[in-house]
Amino acid sequence: MAHVEGGADEVRGRVPAVLESWEFMRDNVLAGGIVEPELKELCFRFLADDPGTMDFDRFGPRERLALRWAQAIAWDSDLADDALWEELHAEFAEPELVELGCAIGFELGQQHFRRTLGLPARDAT
Repeated sequence: MAHVEGGADEVRGRVPAVLESWEFMRDNVLAGGIVEPELKELCFRFLADDPGTMDFDRFGPRERLALRWAQAIAWDSDLADDALWEELHAEFAEPELVELGCAIGFELGQQHFRRTLGLPARDAT
């Protein structure tokens, strides 16, 4: 049951600066930016679903690595050990790591926010 009326953008629109900030982040980091949008979307779906249900083996090395980092960011920061960071730096340039980490963290927050409103973690796609 929804705790507020309207969708997430309608709720954000009640404070114009929030909606403006959301739209900037969506356009320039979540959907745009330097990391391929498909990789970010994979991480976002992973965050929204039960992490135990995703079969990592069906993805390539870059995707698996991004999912491992999303898992560390969202649920277990101890997974971000030296070995993971070495692998991340071998696959991603530093600006890509900054953008992907920011996108994962922001999306995680948005999903929690949406759930507290009684909305699904993500819009149906």
